[in-house]
Formats: sequence, structure tokens, C-alpha cells
Amino acid sequence: MAIAARHIIRVMAKYGKVKRQHGRVTGLDEILDRIVRDCPHVTRIIPGRMGRKRGKMPGGLKIQYATTPGGGADGPANGIKCIYTRQGSWQEVFLICDDTAETQRWLETNNVVT
Repeated sequence: MAIAARHIIRVMAKYGKVKRQHGRVTGLDEILDRIVRDCPHVTRIIPGRMGRKRGKMPGGLKIQYATTPGGGADGPANGIKCIYTRQGSWQEVFLICDDTAETQRWLETNNVVT
């Protein structure tokens, strides 16, 4: 593959609506695609760390908390941290949005989060 083509693929993975450079837990792509397509408040989605879990927990996407730029407590929230669980696995998901309250309301109203 030519160097220019590899660069374009890397740029597309980095600057698309959903970062697809790293792996994702099975079933997460469908949820992320729905959020990107239908939620007007989300500007970007970044899947985070993955891990294994023990015990039986209901699967699905759950909201954890609002995030701020740089991880500090100052300033308005610009995103939401979520956890997606399924069949013994979990993954962090960061939704970057312009209005966290409206995004959370949209996720709950449209039955995206459990």
C-alpha cells in the first residue's frame, strides 16, 4: 500500500465521527452508528479501554458521568463517559457532544442506554 494511501486511512480513522482505529466489543458498532446517524448533539465518538468481567451483569450501554476538557473539574462538560457491557466483556465509550444534558435525554428517550 502506498504511503499516501496509508496516511489517508489513518486520517479517516482519526477524524471520522467514530474512531475505528482500535478494536471494539461485539455489538458496539451498531449502537455507535445509530448514535452518530440519529443524535444531533454528538459530534464524535471515541471507544476507550476494553476488559473482561466476571459474573452476570445486564448488557448494554450505560451512562457513567459527564466529562470536561482535559479531565479537570473546571469548565462546562463537553462529553459523556459510557460503559458498554456484553457477554463477559466491557468497553469505555466517550461521546463528545455540544450539550451533555440534551445528549443524555436523547439517549434515554430513544432507548439507547439501559
